Amino acid sequence: MAVTLRDIAEKAGVHPSTVSRILHNNQTVKISEETRKQVIAIAEELDYQPNELARAFRLRKTQTIGLIIPDISNSFFSGISHSIEMQSYSAGYNLVVCNTNENSEKELKYVRNLINRGVDGLIIATCQNDEKYFLELARKKIPFVLVDRFFDNLDSNAVYSDNKQSAFRAVETLANLGHKRIGFLRGRSGLSTIKLRLQGYLDAINLLNLDHDPQLIAGDGFTVEDGYQATKSLLKLSAPPTALLTSGNRIVIGAMQTIKEFNLKLPDDLSIIAYTDNPYTPYLACPLTTISHPLAEMGEKAVDILMQKIHNPKDKATSRIEVGTKFSIRESIAALNR
Repeated sequence: MAVTLRDIAEKAGVHPSTVSRILHNNQTVKISEETRKQVIAIAEELDYQPNELARAFRLRKTQTIGLIIPDISNSFFSGISHSIEMQSYSAGYNLVVCNTNENSEKELKYVRNLINRGVDGLIIATCQNDEKYFLELARKKIPFVLVDRFFDNLDSNAVYSDNKQSAFRAVETLANLGHKRIGFLRGRSGLSTIKLRLQGYLDAINLLNLDHDPQLIAGDGFTVEDGYQATKSLLKLSAPPTALLTSGNRIVIGAMQTIKEFNLKLPDDLSIIAYTDNPYTPYLACPLTTISHPLAEMGEKAVDILMQKIHNPKDKATSRIEVGTKFSIRESIAALNR
């Protein structure tokens, strides 16, 4: 049976309220140092564990935050989750992680469930195509931070990467190597991340006078199969691309599978730059040129913002933080030789 404050009080010969004040470091009432040491020693001897439910009811806080992500097996989201867990723990909070598998209905169900369980705030990498539900969260004054994905029409806290600038730089790098027909395997088109990368891609195409062909933009998902099929559609064009920009950890795996089936060699027959945070990319037979994300920083900043909102509920200001990506040039790109 669980040890209670009354058990400690009886053994120490004091009132339960005195035990409570000592164990919660409440110094509003003067208590002798000798009594403090005695109560703490007895609590340790009896292996007293505080009743977190009672504490949550009293303080109206559960010291728990919810994290909702679309794919825990994706190294991008698992990396961010790891950072968020460490930062939450350091702040004295427990973390509940929910995985939606890019299912918008599942995401909404998890949000409702976490709120009903009394979490103090939410961090969400959303798979919603619009901001409607998040307007409701804001109206209910539930603290939340969006990570990686956000909405232009929603004034919300968010942490995301420099998607537009990084896509522009990738295309510019390929153009400087002589490539004019550059394909883009974009991923799910309705997400802010992909919209910004597409804009960066198109800005570079137009500014650098490259081939502006809608057929060079392919794909509408993040799975290996999406990458496989999108790459196949590009390579079957009468004028296929000489270079690719792929937008996701799983997409590039599918792209590599197709490239192998077409008996193409990197970078002799095709150059490729990938948005990926897979740790193995530098060690492939042809190490990939990549755009990767500061996952630890993104997770830390998301938790920092959420803590500010939890501890300062009257602060209505929102924070949007854009973090820089890392561009690592390796052996998968080369000057066009045809």
